[in-house]
Amino acid sequence: MAILRMQMMGSLDGYVNDAQGNFDWHDMDRGVHEHSHAEGHRDSLAIYGRRMYETMLFWETYDGDAPLYAKFARYWRGVEKLVVSSSLAKVSSANTILLKSLDIEAMRRLKAERSDVMSVSGPTLGARFLDAGLVDEIGIYTAPVIVGGGTPMLQSKRFIRTERVESIPFGNGVTFARYRVLND
Repeated sequence: MAILRMQMMGSLDGYVNDAQGNFDWHDMDRGVHEHSHAEGHRDSLAIYGRRMYETMLFWETYDGDAPLYAKFARYWRGVEKLVVSSSLAKVSSANTILLKSLDIEAMRRLKAERSDVMSVSGPTLGARFLDAGLVDEIGIYTAPVIVGGGTPMLQSKRFIRTERVESIPFGNGVTFARYRVLND
């Protein structure tokens, strides 16, 4: 069975963006980028909602010289991707399948059939996987800012017990914490 993980960056008060939808306060210095990219390289399948896919689509055409970014761009172009969106007409990245709706039972079967690491990104889509009991691990980069409102990071509708298994402070004030989900 595959491991399904969620990973995101949020504010100290638990939002992925502010009330205007901005996330320019995400402080992605080199250390955070290196760690985040290493985490992403664990995944052989990435599952995105529309907004997260549109944000990540930057990597499909990245052709800059920064070695760290170029390495991640190569990885992103090669990884299998599922995009769950009823509003997108098509996807424009390689190795990508568009799903017009989320079939939780199909995702449960997909997870059972695989033996690798998969990720689901985005708070809204991630909540559906959390509520279905499919998420094994949650990784959160917490930025040292309070934004006062926006899109909540974790939107699950049920009680979920977790266990912190790792915590890493970065020089810019960001902290990464990995939690194991203790599904009953």
